[in-house]
Amino acid sequence: MTANYYGMISLIDHSVGRMLEALEQFGLARDTLVVYTTDHGELLGNHGLYLKHPIPYEDLLRIGMVVRGPGVGADRVVREPVSTLDLAATFHDYSGTVPLRTLQSRSLRPLLEGADAARDVAYSEWHVHASRCGVALKLRTVRTKTHKCTFELESGAGELYDLKNDPEEMTNRFEDPAYASVRRELHDMMRARPGEVLQSLAEPVGMA
Repeated sequence: MTANYYGMISLIDHSVGRMLEALEQFGLARDTLVVYTTDHGELLGNHGLYLKHPIPYEDLLRIGMVVRGPGVGADRVVREPVSTLDLAATFHDYSGTVPLRTLQSRSLRPLLEGADAARDVAYSEWHVHASRCGVALKLRTVRTKTHKCTFELESGAGELYDLKNDPEEMTNRFEDPAYASVRRELHDMMRARPGEVLQSLAEPVGMA
């Protein structure tokens, strides 16, 4: 499974290279914003698991994102917590278009162009269909520079990790009294996420 995964990554890398060459060939490279990222990572044996899992460990949640294009600073690393949710607002920003509805998204353009635009938290959300793990889950995750907490909205269960002192996420602090104030702060961040919050979602098709 690991060898197969690396093979798939090699295929993607090769294909992205072909696209970048085509942009150069047609004279479009200087005017094109290129974002290279993915929807999730791969556990690849960490925590004794493969593929995805309802608890978004760093192996799944902390994915790569490489950007190049007009105004994007070269050889810079952005260390603020951001999310692929922010890509929607980013694309609207660069294209000069107005979204049709309020987005749960903030443009990455200031960060990409070197502005001082500090961020407190990145958001993740997953409604897990019962066909995946036997029970339906409504997961909300917030991640700061130092902590991460996943809340399951139906049961009230959760997992809280101190990423500074426990980067491998081996000790769940969700019920730890010493982390009660951190849990409350992250819960408030989760409830205050920006944009329109839909009260009902379409029923997923197939496994989700």
